[in-house]
Amino acid sequence: MQFDVLQFANNTLALIVENPIVFGLGFIVFLLLIQNLLLGKRISRLTKGASGQSLERVIHKLDERTELLEKYARSSSEKIKSIDARVETSIRGIATERFDPFQGSGGQQSFTSAFLNEQGDGVVISGIHSRDGVRVYAKQVQDFKSERELSEEEQKAIKKAQKNLA
Repeated sequence: MQFDVLQFANNTLALIVENPIVFGLGFIVFLLLIQNLLLGKRISRLTKGASGQSLERVIHKLDERTELLEKYARSSSEKIKSIDARVETSIRGIATERFDPFQGSGGQQSFTSAFLNEQGDGVVISGIHSRDGVRVYAKQVQDFKSERELSEEEQKAIKKAQKNLA
């Protein structure tokens, strides 16, 4: 007894076409095979990479770049903290108030200038101009106040300098 391939194929095809359940299962298997082929092609393209690199190599390079970026971010954060600390103690609030110490002398030749950092520490320098000459005074300022008595103009200059810090 010899096996007839053609007869077997005809009988199988007749069974598939005549039986709707077998036909449905065959169609599902056919769709699954097509889907598997398409998925295989997509995976092949994904793992091949744009320049022929493997997906694993691309992920490794991305991981290396991420580590470098994290290191740079930590370094930048430390530098920013250092800069912030220096800025807080640098003189940034500066204001000058001109005035006339002697009523009627005119010209507002006298002045007071405040030089303050963010904590309100610094100095107030006043120059009083009179007919006899000029006198210069300096008063230390801490927390926007001075141990020495401040004139109205010196207080105004400190307040202006404090507003300039904002």
